[in-house]
Amino acid sequence: MLSAMTTLVSQLRIRINDSVQSRVEQLAAEAKRQSVAGDASGALDSYRQAADLMLGAPWLQLRTAELARKLQQLEVAVLHYRRAAAAFVAAGFPKRALAPLRNAWQSSMAALPAEANAFVTLTLELAQVQRDLGFGSDGIVSIANANQALVSCGCADRVPLNGEQEAPESRVIDVTPRSLSELGVRSRTALGS
Repeated sequence: MLSAMTTLVSQLRIRINDSVQSRVEQLAAEAKRQSVAGDASGALDSYRQAADLMLGAPWLQLRTAELARKLQQLEVAVLHYRRAAAAFVAAGFPKRALAPLRNAWQSSMAALPAEANAFVTLTLELAQVQRDLGFGSDGIVSIANANQALVSCGCADRVPLNGEQEAPESRVIDVTPRSLSELGVRSRTALGS
C-alpha cells in the first residue's frame, strides 16, 4: 500500500511540475510576442507571472529584471535580480550570482535615501557572496562604496563592515591600511610584492 501511494505521489508531482513548466513556457512565449509587438509593459507582466511560478530559473529571473530595469521599474528589477542570484547559488554557480547582485545594487541606489535599509541589506548580501567566493577585498570595497553613496545622499544609515544588520549611525568605513589588516586583508608589502 505504501509503495502504491509513493508511486501515486511521484506521478502527481511529475504532472504538477509538467503543468508548471508548460505554463511558464506559454507565458514566456506570450512575453516574446508582446515584446515584438512593442508592448514591453505587457511582456513584463507575462515574464513576472512566469518568474513567480519558477523561482529557481535564473534565466527567467534575469530576463524579467532586465525588462523591468528598461521600463524604469527598479523595485521590480531589484527583486528579480536578487532571485536570479539566489537561483544561481542554489544551482551551484555562486560566481554567476555576482552580476545580478551588482545590477540589483546599482538599481537600488536610485531609491536612496528613501530605501536605505533595503540598500544596506543588498550591500551585505553582495559583500557576503564576494567573501564566500574569496573576494574579501571586493566585499570591503562594495561596503565602502555603499557607505559613500549613503553619505552623499544624506542618509544616516551605514553598512557595517563586520556583517551586522544594525550599524551604528555615525560609523563610516575606514579603509586605511591598519583597518584592512584588522579585517585580514594583507597589503602588497605584507604579501612580499
